Amino acid sequence: MTGPVDPPLGHNGGPPLEEPVAAERGACRRCRHWRLPPEGEQRAYEHFRLGLSRRRVKRPSGACDRVIMAPGRPVSFSATAAEFSCLNFEAKPPVPIPRGGGFVTIYERGRIVWQGAQEAMPARFRQEAPGLPAPGAEGGRQRE
Repeated sequence: MTGPVDPPLGHNGGPPLEEPVAAERGACRRCRHWRLPPEGEQRAYEHFRLGLSRRRVKRPSGACDRVIMAPGRPVSFSATAAEFSCLNFEAKPPVPIPRGGGFVTIYERGRIVWQGAQEAMPARFRQEAPGLPAPGAEGGRQRE
């Protein structure tokens, strides 16, 4: 008679540490060859889908001029939906992460004096502007 089978050493019965690699083909929306449908079509479909419009609108389709449907077949042009995938998938390069872009609100005496992007902040409100005291410094010029 044998006892219960023990799991391999170091395994606590949880999920696998590494996700299995999917052999799934990529979707057209993530392919570098695919061109988006016109923005007007996308907006009209979204309004229809959300119930904001009663006018029936077909799902917008983009275009790709490098579609390969089966191995050994020639490259062709096709209108494709964003979820479609083909054998000629090439991932788009990652979009660079935008830096800055902080939104700033400056108050004086309880009122908003300036609002906008951090990069567009006027020099008179920046700490490095001449005539402004350093943060925490006493005896600076008073604003009117």
